[in-house]
Amino acid sequence: MVKKYTRFLFLQGLMILIGISYYPAAGQGFQSMKQAEDSLVALFITINQSPDDSIKKSRNALFSQCLYNALRLPDAGNHAFQSLKSLVIISSPDNKFTIYHWNLPDSRGNHTYFGFIKTINRDPAVIIPLKESTDSNDSPDTSIVNNSNWYGALYYKIIVNESNKGQKYYTLLGWSGKTATITQKIIEILTFDMQGTPKFGLHLFPDFKDGKMSRIIFRYSASTSMSLKYEAQSINSDKKWNSKKRVFDYTARDASLIVFDRLVPLDSQLEGQYQFYVAAGDVFDGFEFNNGCWNFVKDIDSRNKK
Repeated sequence: MVKKYTRFLFLQGLMILIGISYYPAAGQGFQSMKQAEDSLVALFITINQSPDDSIKKSRNALFSQCLYNALRLPDAGNHAFQSLKSLVIISSPDNKFTIYHWNLPDSRGNHTYFGFIKTINRDPAVIIPLKESTDSNDSPDTSIVNNSNWYGALYYKIIVNESNKGQKYYTLLGWSGKTATITQKIIEILTFDMQGTPKFGLHLFPDFKDGKMSRIIFRYSASTSMSLKYEAQSINSDKKWNSKKRVFDYTARDASLIVFDRLVPLDSQLEGQYQFYVAAGDVFDGFEFNNGCWNFVKDIDSRNKK
């Protein structure tokens, strides 16, 4: 058994040594995007096949360095890395930046996130590493952080908004597996300062809970799912009292909303124990962007999609 394990480690190491001449971390730059992608795919395979978390972590560091060097190639452009299925790539609708990111699960089911933000249409391109510090963030729901202490997630939607003063906000919808028992969906706010440094989190949710949220984190059981998406909806807005019918008449209007399942504990006594939270069913809430903020909209009828 020991001999088999030793042979396995030897073969794994040999795979890296054979390809090391392709890796920029070893002093050899990529000559083409095809060479870069082939090498990154081979390296990611060794990550997935790593026998323990420490080896996986060290190989992931090499993968990160190699990806950084690949993104610096002149023809990197909008290269899709189609063979690298574990790499999530998403660009802003205004073509200002692209996020390249991925997650690394460990043997206990915990996830760590890594990535880069690359500017588009800038010469030279700026590549900014994203370093997660989720576990050391004591106030993840209210903090405002930079790329060095990012609240890690995999983003699947970017929404562009502007403040009343013309500042551009990027609202990111993402998934963030946390542990083997708790999963998260996230509404994150991304901005850039005058120097182009990214900032994550902004207090744009004035009427949700205590109004102090800088991002919205939905925590729920890893054994279930929840919906979080951006879509056009028909919602009730102004209401007027109808004295004849003795009811309120509502005026419907079309709006673009972030719509999400309302999460509830399986039992009232389990409140705050997020591993027991599930979607309530056909009960949805949302946020609508007005006057530079995301305003809370309760009880959305999801059948009213436009």
